[in-house]
Amino acid sequence: MTSTEDNKAVYRRFVEDVINQGQFDAVGELFSPDYVDHSSPSGAPSGLEGVKAVQGLFRTGFPDVHFTIEKLVGEGDKVATLVKGHGTNTGSFMGSPATGKEATWESTGIFRVADGKIVEHWGVPDLFSLLQQLGAIPAPS
Repeated sequence: MTSTEDNKAVYRRFVEDVINQGQFDAVGELFSPDYVDHSSPSGAPSGLEGVKAVQGLFRTGFPDVHFTIEKLVGEGDKVATLVKGHGTNTGSFMGSPATGKEATWESTGIFRVADGKIVEHWGVPDLFSLLQQLGAIPAPS
C-alpha cells in the first residue's frame, strides 16, 4: 500500500518529467495500462496513448510549456491539484495556427493512484482563457 506522500510524488514526477521535460517514455512508468481519463478531449485515444496524445498536443502548440504546481493535496488514493501552465504558442494548437503569443492558464485535477501508478483522472483545464489569450476566441468587451 502506498502513502499519500508517495502518490503526490508520482504526480510531481508526471509534471516534471512528462509535462515540463517532454519525457513521454516515462508515461508507462507513471500510468497504469488501464488508465482512464474521464476528462479527455473528444477524439483522444484512451489509456497510455491518450496521455501521450494530450501532452503532445500541448508540446506541439507550446514547445516551451512549463507547469508549476500551485496546490497539491492528497487523501487516501486521490491527489487534488491546481497547476499553472505557461508557454509560447509557436506551433499549431487545437486547430489554430501558431500566434507567437505567450499564454498562462490554470488547470485543476483529481488523480487516483494505485500501486504507484496513476489510474484515473478528472480535470478541468481553463482552455477558454488560453484560447482567448491566443486570439482564437474573442475576449469579453
